[in-house]
Amino acid sequence: MTWPMARRSRWRTTARVLAVLALLTPLVLPLVLLVLGALDAPGQSPPQTARDLLPDEPGRAGLDAALAMTPLWRQLANTALVTAVAVPVTVLLASSAGFAIGAGRGRSARWLLWVTVLLALVPPVCLWVPRVVLLRWLGLGGETLTVTFTALAATSPLLVLLYALAYRRVPVSTLDAARSESLGPVATWWRVAMPQVPGATFAVAALAFAAHWGNVMEPTLLLTDPERKTAALGVRTLAGLEPTLYPVFLSAALVVTIPPLLVFLLAQRRIFALTTSEER
Repeated sequence: MTWPMARRSRWRTTARVLAVLALLTPLVLPLVLLVLGALDAPGQSPPQTARDLLPDEPGRAGLDAALAMTPLWRQLANTALVTAVAVPVTVLLASSAGFAIGAGRGRSARWLLWVTVLLALVPPVCLWVPRVVLLRWLGLGGETLTVTFTALAATSPLLVLLYALAYRRVPVSTLDAARSESLGPVATWWRVAMPQVPGATFAVAALAFAAHWGNVMEPTLLLTDPERKTAALGVRTLAGLEPTLYPVFLSAALVVTIPPLLVFLLAQRRIFALTTSEER
């Protein structure tokens, strides 16, 4: 009996490893190709075969050329400023709106839910022109922090729905106890409900970080000064280089990719740990 059970256990472990590798390959392979291309020297034709993917003389010539063509470090600082402002604002607004939906009762909560779902169905492209016209009318066009305007709407209605689902899992008895202690809606949300959904908070923060870090459309429409542009827009300006300068574009893309990748790696274990503790 011991041998078949041990053999079955090995098969299960092997199957799990293969499943993880199958899931990670589409994510890791582009990163590997990005690194290899960034280490190649500019001035060569793009790789034609798998053997050509390995750089003959790895170096940072591509990065040096990218820094000479665009103020990438300054743009990275602008992007860090944008995310530092947009992420907390998004978390606070998405959490408060999600609490109104998830912990609300009666017809008003249902109406708020349907309105949020309908807003999530609106294509973002429909809001670009009105948003630009409004910001320029207010005299806010051209400033770096202007691109954080979407954070005032919780970045995306989907983040509000994520919080609403999380607050649905908070016991009603806990909220009733807070009301019996004469806590108002804001105090109940901040002191009682929000500390019970840390997994949702980390998830919303990570998604908001990714959305604002890689945002290209708002900076394209609102920013013209290279010193005020964000890193994603700076990388996009390098996308039009001739094919022999592809290491320049990939080097800049690699630099811009590293921060959100580190945030994901640092946050994903925390998110899963908090989610597991909530379920327990």
